[in-house]
Order: sequence, then structure tokens, then C-alpha cells
Amino acid sequence: MTQFTKKAAMIVLTVAVIAGCHKNDSAPSKTDLLTSGSWRLTASHVDPAIDANGDGVVENDIFAVALPCVKDNLMTFKREGTYTIDEGATKCDPSAPQIMESSNWKFMDNESKIVIGDPGYEETGQLLELSSTVLQIKIFIDDGGSGLNVTQTYGH
Repeated sequence: MTQFTKKAAMIVLTVAVIAGCHKNDSAPSKTDLLTSGSWRLTASHVDPAIDANGDGVVENDIFAVALPCVKDNLMTFKREGTYTIDEGATKCDPSAPQIMESSNWKFMDNESKIVIGDPGYEETGQLLELSSTVLQIKIFIDDGGSGLNVTQTYGH
């Protein structure tokens, strides 16, 4: 083997060894992110504005007027495609069950949307953001008129 060929072989072998030693730092999947823990509502915005609390004032920021017993609810997604909504530390109705809702979820349209609910009663939301700390979904609600766009933001 010539001197040049030996050097080239050593360089190729060194590069292969170094490349093989790097950790696999692949990003977590959307399912990993969504199912990494319970989510608490941190913001809720509706467009057009509505009178969310019945005080005669219309507002876009419906989280600001939400009761504390709503703000502490926890939404938990499981890998097998189910989710629950837990009443959290305070309940709006003390006699209500701790788990106020349990149903199904799935991603669709290349994981750009999330479908929540049982077949025939599903709601589809546009997934605006999903990270290790933020879940943001935009849902269209048909109110019999022009409809409402609700953007909900959750955090861990």
C-alpha cells in the first residue's frame, strides 16, 4: 500500500469512528411532547369577543375572567390515544367527579391537527405550537352564526 493510500485509509477510518461515537440527539416526537405530563390552561383567546362571564362586557381574553376552579384543571394525554381532564385542586362543583372528562385523541394531517373526542363528537384543532413546555391549539366553534375561533394555550 502506498503512503498516500495508507493516510487516506486512516483519515476515512478516523472519521468513521468519530461519526459513530456521536450521541443520537434526535428531537422528541410530537406524541412524546404531548404525553410528557399534564397540561394546565394558561391562556384562552376568542375571536370575535364574547361575554364569557355574563357581566355584559365582551372580551377576547376569556382566561382572564375564568374561575379559579377552571384555571387549575389538568389535561393529560396518554400514548395509547386517550386523554383525561382532571378537576385539579379546586372543583367548581364539589360533588362533581375528579375526572370530569375522559375520551380519545389522535393526530391528523401530518400531525398538524389534533382530534379530540369520541367518534361522532370529535373536535379538530389546529396545532399552533407543541414543545416541551407549551401546547397551543386553535379550535373553530360553530355557534350558529359566524363562528368563534378559540386559541387555547397550555403549559406544564
